[in-house]
Amino acid sequence: MAAVVAAPLLLAACTSTPDAAPDPAGPTGVASLVRFTSCDDLLGYFQENALERVTAWGLEGLGLGGGIPAATGFFESDLAADAASPRTSVMPRGGYVGPDHGTSATNTQEEGVDEADIVKTDGDVLVAVVGGEVRVVDVASAEALATVDLPDDGHPSELLLRVSTLLVLGQEGAGYVPLDTEIGDSAYPAGRPARTVLTEVDLTDPAAPEVVRSTRVEGEYRSARLVGDTVRLVMVSEPPGLDWVSPEGRSLEDENAALEANRDLVEASTITDWLPQLSIDGGDVEPLLGCGDVGVPTEFSGFTTVSVAGLEIGGGTAPTSSAGVVGSGGTVYASTERMVVASSPWSTVRDADAEDADRGPSSDLHAFDISEPDATTYVGSGRVEGRLLDQFAIDEAAGIVRVAVTRDGRPGEPSSSSLVVLAERPGEGLVETGRVDGMGLTEQIQAVRFLSPDLAAVVTFRQVDPLYLVDTSDPTAPTLAGELKVPGYSAYLHPLDDGMLLGIGQHATEDGRTTGLQASLFDITDPSAPRQVTTVTWEGRQSLVEGDHRAFLLWQDRAYLPSQGWGRGPQETVESVDVAPGLLERGPTIDATGMPSGYAGVRRVLVADDRIWLVGESTVVRVAEGNRAVGDVVGF
Repeated sequence: MAAVVAAPLLLAACTSTPDAAPDPAGPTGVASLVRFTSCDDLLGYFQENALERVTAWGLEGLGLGGGIPAATGFFESDLAADAASPRTSVMPRGGYVGPDHGTSATNTQEEGVDEADIVKTDGDVLVAVVGGEVRVVDVASAEALATVDLPDDGHPSELLLRVSTLLVLGQEGAGYVPLDTEIGDSAYPAGRPARTVLTEVDLTDPAAPEVVRSTRVEGEYRSARLVGDTVRLVMVSEPPGLDWVSPEGRSLEDENAALEANRDLVEASTITDWLPQLSIDGGDVEPLLGCGDVGVPTEFSGFTTVSVAGLEIGGGTAPTSSAGVVGSGGTVYASTERMVVASSPWSTVRDADAEDADRGPSSDLHAFDISEPDATTYVGSGRVEGRLLDQFAIDEAAGIVRVAVTRDGRPGEPSSSSLVVLAERPGEGLVETGRVDGMGLTEQIQAVRFLSPDLAAVVTFRQVDPLYLVDTSDPTAPTLAGELKVPGYSAYLHPLDDGMLLGIGQHATEDGRTTGLQASLFDITDPSAPRQVTTVTWEGRQSLVEGDHRAFLLWQDRAYLPSQGWGRGPQETVESVDVAPGLLERGPTIDATGMPSGYAGVRRVLVADDRIWLVGESTVVRVAEGNRAVGDVVGF
């Protein structure tokens, strides 16, 4: 894709409606950081801020929230990874390819960083989370080999696989612990704290998987990445050791008593009450983070802690390095050099002011240095006005962070989108160096893809899907270069060779009504004249790819799209489109209607031993020869 890389551009889909552009958002807020030299000082920070905000019901606004991607319908917004820094080319077309070149792997955002997913394969065995269990399948025979006997505490969510070592990433809680009936009907259920459970499994004998060790960590699992042999795990933790009380009755006296008890609880707290801890194989409890490894933004950011823990896959589940920042986190991005965790800033009605309310939502960015396998270091934080779509809205290369955000307009103003460039500065965090404003007036961002340090794609949509090319060769002074208007929109963008870009999304009428799944091919080799080459549509259908990039497979110039329909014909299918230079053609349809897959339908498509496999909610199937129907259903 040298023709594209040579042009230092940003491809952005924006609106050309006559609405007036909102005022520029202005420089982003800088969330500079403080490092405390002792645990006593860090404890003092927590106590001082908690005493100012504690109520008779505990700490206001303490929840874990903070931007975790929504999962609506069968669309799943998950987490992403990115590539080496600095980058000189765009991503590979179909993610990592197995060593025998007859096996696909998870479709990742960038090369060099594997992403946790519900299925992994090495071409000989396929391991998947189906039916709430971790199942091992023999690829050659399409027969079930084993079910991994996991510890009772935890439900598997995602997997990472390296040679014969499987890392199962799961979670227990959060929910409510059933009450003993002797407590009485008037008592509230006891809260069950969130725990992340890491289980290492030896698959040397795939028919007899052996659990090597398991670690429980205080906190909610967000995402995991694998670079080489090093796993980086992201968790968000509430203060684990504070058991708040609430008023026993409705009187002011009851309320005052509860407030006083909660204040006493804060004053008597220790640092272990505020920071997450872990336990390996049910052994002693120990801190996940050292006090000196925790960054604290100078602007108050709440009481939750974002933790990034590093561990060697195959070397146990005990972290070998860790770092944290006080704040929450939901959307996770990783290159081989940096991990960036984004969230909405902490606020309560008490802390919010009129200016913040007028400005609308903003996003906090926390950056961690993960360039060394045995070290994880908090670099700094920054804030941008606006909302992130998902992990694809973040990018990092050589200490430069780029983000794409949609900003809600002030009263009487339309919404718009921006691309903001930030740089790491010691002692200051992430500081804005440049921006492009005014994209997609009245619209929302639908897709983002950063293709190189100089090129990105942003799609917005309301009625039409205009594309703007923006030159970002100078990060401090980006300029518009070209424009294209097309109907519909792309929700996932995948780079191809020779200056081509594949978009997966929805076709739409001129008034903005979506009509079905659409694959679009864009030629972006000439920045002054971008063009849509061709489209393929499937009326009345939508695809999981529109919300989860890991559901996309590009294999031997054919893209596979798990699909659900709401019209006539098969409701569960895998559609395909053949990709050739300057050409898209409809490929065969795999009818998955008979696949016992539950509500979620086909969740993943992959290749193992040169055969197409489908992973559903409750089963795994190998597609029949000819790739048009379900073949071997793996029985569990």
